[in-house]
Amino acid sequence: MVHGFNGFTDDINPSVLSHYWGGDKLDIRQDLESNGYETYEASIGALSSNYDRAVELYYYIKGGTVDYGAAHAEKYGHNRYGKTYEGVYKDWQPGQKVHLVAHSMGGQTVRQLEELLRNGNKEEIEYQKAHGGEISPLYQGTNDNMINSITTLGTPHNGTIAADKLGNEAFVRQLAFDYAKFKGNKNSKVDFGFGQWGLKQREGESYVKYVQRVQNSALWTTQDNGFYDLTREGAEKLNKKTSLNPNIVYKTYTGESTRPTLLGKQKSDIGMFFPFTVTGNVSGKAAEKEWRENDGLISTISAQHPFNQPYTEATDQIQKGIWQVTPIKHGWDHVDFVGQDASDYSHPTEELQQFWHGLADDLVRNEQFDA
Repeated sequence: MVHGFNGFTDDINPSVLSHYWGGDKLDIRQDLESNGYETYEASIGALSSNYDRAVELYYYIKGGTVDYGAAHAEKYGHNRYGKTYEGVYKDWQPGQKVHLVAHSMGGQTVRQLEELLRNGNKEEIEYQKAHGGEISPLYQGTNDNMINSITTLGTPHNGTIAADKLGNEAFVRQLAFDYAKFKGNKNSKVDFGFGQWGLKQREGESYVKYVQRVQNSALWTTQDNGFYDLTREGAEKLNKKTSLNPNIVYKTYTGESTRPTLLGKQKSDIGMFFPFTVTGNVSGKAAEKEWRENDGLISTISAQHPFNQPYTEATDQIQKGIWQVTPIKHGWDHVDFVGQDASDYSHPTEELQQFWHGLADDLVRNEQFDA
């Protein structure tokens, strides 16, 4: 399971945030495990770009020290190497497939990972030819047949109005990065995943020296971050450089929690997760009518499929190499897929559990179809 923007695993999350996968309603991973489904919660950058998160996801699964690539690191001005993961599936290789289930921005991240596995990174290959040195197997484009299915839940495949209007504004980024900088102090367990940018106090380094050092980080001016990737412009760039794999089963789930006004706009439902009512209303006033209906963060039109890729309505028939779009789940806001709104009694634990069991059963059918 791959978390979205501002997502954390419990060991590194800010205390104000609930458990990402299930909130106080249900430990989704534990529940799936108890029902026989081997399940893992990926731990990758909370605010990082889809590219950096995709690379981290590869090493989270495979194990090893994260290598963002020499060309990428030089281009954007951060360290080439990141944290070291133990690996949850060290034998991951062509023929040994996994299912990737992703919420929100996580859906973009897994698409980026699949593209790297199958087609590699030409910039890294050319850089290695010109400069020598090592190149990660991830960038060599010889790793097809490693993913069985990609399932996205409320993913902004085409970007978000919220990021265009609010999230990617300089002052919002500054506030978030300043908080991440503060939480990079040596006494904090919180990890936003910005180690490659230097936002982690070093051993023996005073906090004052740490702050002075990170003021020179390229993070403050880069587009290599999640804020930009969630804009419609950022999403379009990802869509242009990714493609569908004819051997993978793709499926999307979309929520909607707004209602029309007399003026033709969309307004957040009363029962929407309260922190998202503002962004839901902002999206509901989009200039383009088709972008107004949303789940509080993501417009329904963005969550169904990338605009430039083929799609079809989801049926009981399993298809590969095409987005299978499930019916819009009316009354579901952005966090209802992961149960983070404990006060939302209209979506009880039993409903969340039923949804995830059905999703897991789908993945089993995909494996049987593949066999």
